[in-house]
Amino acid sequence: MKRFLIATAALAVCASPAFAKKEKVVFVESSAVKDKPAVALDPARAYILVRSNIATPLHLMRIPSPEDQVKYDALKAEALAEAREKYAKKKKSYDKAKAAYDQTPKGAARPVLPDKPVEPTEANFEFTPFGLMTGVSIGPLFRFAKGDGGASTYLQEITPGRYRIYGLLSVLPNGAATGGCFCMGSVGFEVKAGQITDLGYVRSLMPNEVKVAEGDATRLFDSEKVEGYQLLQPAPAAWALDPRLAGATVVPAKFWPVGKMPNYYGVSVGRMPPLAGVMRYERDRIVDLTAAQ
Repeated sequence: MKRFLIATAALAVCASPAFAKKEKVVFVESSAVKDKPAVALDPARAYILVRSNIATPLHLMRIPSPEDQVKYDALKAEALAEAREKYAKKKKSYDKAKAAYDQTPKGAARPVLPDKPVEPTEANFEFTPFGLMTGVSIGPLFRFAKGDGGASTYLQEITPGRYRIYGLLSVLPNGAATGGCFCMGSVGFEVKAGQITDLGYVRSLMPNEVKVAEGDATRLFDSEKVEGYQLLQPAPAAWALDPRLAGATVVPAKFWPVGKMPNYYGVSVGRMPPLAGVMRYERDRIVDLTAAQ
């Protein structure tokens, strides 16, 4: 069953900000391609291919196109207008209660005065961020193919456009999440209709590769200190393209660095490890290496 990520569904992941109710705007449609003997791909859709050494969760967020931004801004403006209408009613009720409160004779019991409502403005109005409206979770379930030792292949149908890798995390329907985000730096890529964009091989570090700092009771590790480690790698030669995709157009993803992003889910914060030819870091600054390509 396809998972439709729409503006009105955003409450599942961000309950407090306001959102527009009248218009259902679909920014992203996405679903895992099932492991069946034969596969029929829709030429109007884009596809993402991911392979990994173990079952791995990967969370993406759409990078808004100019058209997306126009729609999003309209949704926000509509929600702000509704919030202002509600504020006007609350303010009228408050003013009436305040007048009664002020006119209470000295020594008489004053009525309970409600909290003064805060007028919503462009500056203080909370609205569901675009990224939370357009998150796409790939894995760790719904594998397209399985291999020895947990080796996994995922094939995801998705709306064409540009996306960023938000992190290695799983997001549940109620908005809870487990894993970590690449909030301090990551990469983006584009997917086009009628093509399978190959993200390559997501290689998770195994326990024997973990570097533990002396006295670190949490046993957390810094993947950047593991010599030669890259999270995203070309798929090993042994991983031939699945025969079911033999007639499809498969193109390698072209990555570029993308900047910092809020930790929407309250998970552990990290960053995409340096990627050869794409980006590296100078302390907390992202260095773009794609200009040399």
